[in-house]
Amino acid sequence: MLLTLTTSHRPAADLGFLLVKHPDRVHTFELPFGTATVVFPEAGAERCTAVGSRPSTDDHDPGASGDQVDTTPNGGSIRS
Repeated sequence: MLLTLTTSHRPAADLGFLLVKHPDRVHTFELPFGTATVVFPEAGAERCTAVGSRPSTDDHDPGASGDQVDTTPNGGSIRS
């Protein structure tokens, strides 16, 4: 599973503050179902992106059952 959050609200690097993660570091932590990772591939005053990933399992992976998840431009998702 991959989750991406991006903001252009100034100062954008405050996204790291909101997530309680330092944008200049790679953050990993253990969860009952595997290791999760949070990185900031883009962290500046104008735009900041945080990416979180964790191992997917067939029980929790929407793609495993043939479902597709489409992300809409407003940040919501539609399941088909």
